[in-house]
Amino acid sequence: MKHKQYFKIFFFLFVSGFTNEVGAQQSRVDSIITMLQKTKSPGGVDSTAFTSAMNYIEKTTLNETTIAQLEKAGNLFINGANEYWSYSVKYSILRSLVATDMDKAITYGKYHFEAAKQNKTPNASYISSAFFKQLRLPYRNSNRLDEGFQYFNEKLKEYKINNDSTGLSDCYYVLAGFYRTTGLVDQAIYNMKKSVSYINFNGQNDKAMNTFANPLGKRAWLNNNDAIGAYYLQKGAYTESLKYFYLTLNEFKIGNVRTVGGTATNMAYAKILAGQLDSVSYFLNLVLNDKEMQNEKDVISLSLQIKAFYKIEIGALDEAEELIKKCWKLIEENNIPVNARAGTIAPDYYFALVRIKQNRLNEAIELLTKDIVRLKNSRLDILRDYKMLAALYEQTGNYEKANDAHKTFISLQDSLQVDQNKYRSLSFETEQEMNEKELSITKLQSANKISTLTKNFTFGIAVLVLLLAGVVYYRYKSKQKANKVLEATLANLKSTQAQLIQSEKMASLGEPTAGIAHEIQNPLNFVNNFSEVSNELIAEIEEERSKSKEARDETLVSEILSDIKDNLSKINHHGKRADAIVKSMLEHSKTGTGSKELTDLNKLVANFTQLAYQNHQAKDKTFEADFTLDLDPHFPKLEVIPSDIGKVILNLVNNAFYAVNERSRKDLPGFQNLEGLEHFKPLVTISTKNLGDRIEIAVSDNGPGIPDFIKEKIFQPFFTTKPTGQGTGLGLSLSYDIIKAHGGELKVVTKEGEGSMFIIQLSNVRITDLN
Repeated sequence: MKHKQYFKIFFFLFVSGFTNEVGAQQSRVDSIITMLQKTKSPGGVDSTAFTSAMNYIEKTTLNETTIAQLEKAGNLFINGANEYWSYSVKYSILRSLVATDMDKAITYGKYHFEAAKQNKTPNASYISSAFFKQLRLPYRNSNRLDEGFQYFNEKLKEYKINNDSTGLSDCYYVLAGFYRTTGLVDQAIYNMKKSVSYINFNGQNDKAMNTFANPLGKRAWLNNNDAIGAYYLQKGAYTESLKYFYLTLNEFKIGNVRTVGGTATNMAYAKILAGQLDSVSYFLNLVLNDKEMQNEKDVISLSLQIKAFYKIEIGALDEAEELIKKCWKLIEENNIPVNARAGTIAPDYYFALVRIKQNRLNEAIELLTKDIVRLKNSRLDILRDYKMLAALYEQTGNYEKANDAHKTFISLQDSLQVDQNKYRSLSFETEQEMNEKELSITKLQSANKISTLTKNFTFGIAVLVLLLAGVVYYRYKSKQKANKVLEATLANLKSTQAQLIQSEKMASLGEPTAGIAHEIQNPLNFVNNFSEVSNELIAEIEEERSKSKEARDETLVSEILSDIKDNLSKINHHGKRADAIVKSMLEHSKTGTGSKELTDLNKLVANFTQLAYQNHQAKDKTFEADFTLDLDPHFPKLEVIPSDIGKVILNLVNNAFYAVNERSRKDLPGFQNLEGLEHFKPLVTISTKNLGDRIEIAVSDNGPGIPDFIKEKIFQPFFTTKPTGQGTGLGLSLSYDIIKAHGGELKVVTKEGEGSMFIIQLSNVRITDLN
């Protein structure tokens, strides 16, 4: 009897609890409907209040009844053919289902995507695109990912047939996310770059929505480039990822977009992984302090997760733990999935890192086990967790579980490799190149067809030519007189041309002659001036010495002698300077008497770079610059004159160090328009490459660059941009002649404000090879 009573009590409590929960949900939906009704007035719709209502819908768990009630409330906003506001309600319902019921979300999303495509509402293509892309989340966060691959690949074929650039961009965008979830990062990068390629940056496209001029197209372009950066980050290519993050962040910095979005969060994560912790807080605060970002709960959650990681890296474990708890609170309050729009949100992994730092290994094991269950399809993250789990089991002495975890890790890694081979494709850049070549082949085939037709007509034309031959002969006779006049005119033209060439030669000769005169005249002027002054000083001494011993001013004599000594020292200095100029001229005129020998150019480059660096440090104690050597290990030995090539390398590296040092003095900003983020860091890079039939030595710097109006003159003798006395203007001219004498080429690639690169190219074919 008592058992029956207990059962009745339990049943009553269960039913009443369930009823209370359902009642609470219904009450919340009623409040949302009231909010929606208040946003509508004869004057239009209060968009701010309407957006608040949409946010409440997305945070509410819905059933069939409440969905129907909300859709009915949304239909009140239909105005003729305009169903924009009604679809906004349905889109928020979809986002609620994505967080609570994946299967229902897929069914609901597909239905309204197809319905929106047929709708005549203004911006219907935008509405259908939003539903279409939102479908990626329930597929990605459920066990229906394979089905998602099939669905979106079928849509991709359909959009290719219809040449729908917006649809193609959307498909490649979603497929990129699928590949990234399954750990196929290269395929993710390829598909996301394909998606970006269908968004026209210049504003010309077959779909107005899909241009950078349109706010929606701009947002897609920024979002997709940010995603490419995130994929490169997952691949470990930090430099490449930062390039894409700076690209999108710069649009925010110059005011082209209102909010920084998730880019700053990704930038902070990249900085942590790259070990550049100094600016991490700056980027995280851009997101966390942005008022417009506060409604983007997934972005805020991801930012808190990354901030916790940063705190772990600097040893602030208590702060990291608090941030992880805040992150979890947001996840639970807003039903944020693990593979959210902003990225993978897995705070338990970072919580495990905290516990490992605290030597609480068993708690770390529990957290990682929980994280693996939650991650579902994210294979790279699961691999990471199993690898750490195996190590933790081993450290705690549980070797059996360590072995199981390691086996699972190996199995997952093998399956990932199989899929990578299965889905291996060309890089986006290679595909673009192949498309261009295919276009060239098509043009060539068209040209060949025209050529064949031309041959077929040639025979018939030949007959006509014979008929016309008589006419031509007559015309020939009549034109002989005209030809004599033309010959006389041609003779005059040749004479004029010869005069022009001679004038050009004289002008070319005049420029270096003026340079020589100027360079030598400067030190000679100093010598003349100081010698004249010294003569006058000697006359003063003689005048003083003619006086009696008592009247003579010995102090004055000593001062004059000291002045004469200083003048002689300056005469000596400027005499040596003139001597150096003459020697440089003689060096420039030499044809080279050294003999060629088989030389290790990598070693030669390294030695002369080090020599140049030490010279600059010795000359200028304030000199601060970094240099990197990127030497090709497969670089061949070549038959060159080592001393001559050494002079060239020394000159180019000296010039590069001078350029970055000059720019460093001006303390320019570190990156484009992102002033205040990083100060300028002088860097010179010297690289060697084996290009097969030739080799390349490149010296690049991030100095001020060379203006276009100067670029054409830098290889001319006696041309220099350095202040008087700091250069003769013969270094680059001499280097150019040496490389030319070796049968090579010296050229420059430069951009004002970004830096310069001097490139030496020499033939990789030796005389002995030819023999």
